[in-house]
Amino acid sequence: MGLSGTTDSSVYEGLRDVLKRHPVTTNVVYKPDSIAKRYLQAEVDPDRVIPPAGPETPTLAVEWRFTGEEAFYRVHYANPNTGFNCGWHRDDDHPELGPLHFQYENPQNGDDGHERARFSKTVPTEILWTALDRLFEERIPTLTAKS
Repeated sequence: MGLSGTTDSSVYEGLRDVLKRHPVTTNVVYKPDSIAKRYLQAEVDPDRVIPPAGPETPTLAVEWRFTGEEAFYRVHYANPNTGFNCGWHRDDDHPELGPLHFQYENPQNGDDGHERARFSKTVPTEILWTALDRLFEERIPTLTAKS
């Protein structure tokens, strides 16, 4: 984690609300604390992930920054049981993929990659809700399936 730019507490309030309402995420907290609010972290119910992801609780980190009108963000899932992690990053790390990319790493099968990504939504809460749906309905089940 660690995007440059400024945070917007009203944006973070909305993102926190989305994380609290989503059926897979629980225990949403500000990191490092409610004063600094560098990013949000949600615990993921391991029994609600397909395939189940226990026994340790996976996490989802959400960071949102603004440089002028432009948003930079990360929505990143990590499973401590397997080392699998993935997420959408809107940053300058992979200019060849455009402003937004999806990246994943699955140490169990040695698979990893980066790919160009796109969200049709522009409002942070709508982007996050779309990302969560894609993450838990498509990306995790596909990328962690036993081959």
